[in-house]
Amino acid sequence: MKRRMTRFLLGGVMILSLLMSACGSSGSEKMAEYKELGITQMESGDYESAVQSFQKALDQSLGSIGAEELDICYYKALALYKSGDADGAIEAYTALIDYDSKNWEVYYLRGNVYLAEGQEEEALADYAQAASLHDDAELFVNIYENLADAGLAESGQTYMEKVLSITPSDAEEYYFVGDMYYLIGDYENAKTNLLAAQEAGYDKALLLLGVICANEGDSASAQTYFSAYMEKYPEDAQALNELGESALEAADYEDAVTYLECALEAGDTDMEMIILKNLIIAYEYSGDFESAYDTAKQFLASYSDEEIEREYIFLETRVGEDIEAPSEDDTETEDADTSGENVTADEETDTSGENVTADEETDASGESNPADGESEAEENADDVTGESDAAE
Repeated sequence: MKRRMTRFLLGGVMILSLLMSACGSSGSEKMAEYKELGITQMESGDYESAVQSFQKALDQSLGSIGAEELDICYYKALALYKSGDADGAIEAYTALIDYDSKNWEVYYLRGNVYLAEGQEEEALADYAQAASLHDDAELFVNIYENLADAGLAESGQTYMEKVLSITPSDAEEYYFVGDMYYLIGDYENAKTNLLAAQEAGYDKALLLLGVICANEGDSASAQTYFSAYMEKYPEDAQALNELGESALEAADYEDAVTYLECALEAGDTDMEMIILKNLIIAYEYSGDFESAYDTAKQFLASYSDEEIEREYIFLETRVGEDIEAPSEDDTETEDADTSGENVTADEETDTSGENVTADEETDASGESNPADGESEAEENADDVTGESDAAE
């Protein structure tokens, strides 16, 4: 079971002219309105409109740059990348580096985009620059995981060694050392460090301990760790997704559906893709092919995935197999559909013109091979300081 999606944090972006401006009091309310509109559009998956809204928010600037402008720029960058404008994101990150060449995070973020676009040399250079500016275990773990996910674990060896050379002195250091041991498959050392982190109050360690137990086939212990975390953070989408995956591993499909539906309702746009994929699997194995079909359709409206495309075709066929023609009595009270056949108010019609009842149980005899199942904009305004020396 994959622990989580790549730690692909996306951050601030702005046009160079905007780097030289900020919000006057007369425009602050409008700026806030456009910002909130952009966030709402992002949550609904309308990233192109979100980019426009964030730009309108920045257009309200009148003076020198401030924290609110930078916060909006981080949101805008996330929307830009998710809208498919990788080149624009790279150009904007470059502008931010020209604005503040000591901001390690912008190098890291640009490196992430380069890596996603297959520009490995550029990604490695940016990661190295970020690491030279910010000697931090979490950053090194993130870089290593990104490179390993891209098939470049050997290139991340230096970052792995940096983390494993740490002698932990606090809960956070124990966690990230344990995290690195997890990434390289050393579960015993991972659990030792994660338990130390958890005992010192680092609750996030419970999630990773649960994942390790699930990977080792110990579903009961995994459930215990996940549940302990959920008692403290009941609306954490990542934790709910982990619980759903654990339930899938244990073949508790109804519980998996419950956890994953709650995860989706939590509204974490960065987790949406993986939650939807898992939910398709959970619905299918629970025998609810119609919901699996609807969820696959929802997924493909926002994301591209060959496995889900194949699954969608299978589910479309499977839902069609369960369609029945109406009885003679039923047709007396039904309205005619476009094919000339009738359907009751409690029935749904597929594209073939045949009918299927909404309450009909689905035969689970035909099994499929379902697909196995980037981060919110962060507030980093304080990381960027100094005045603009940007050129065109």
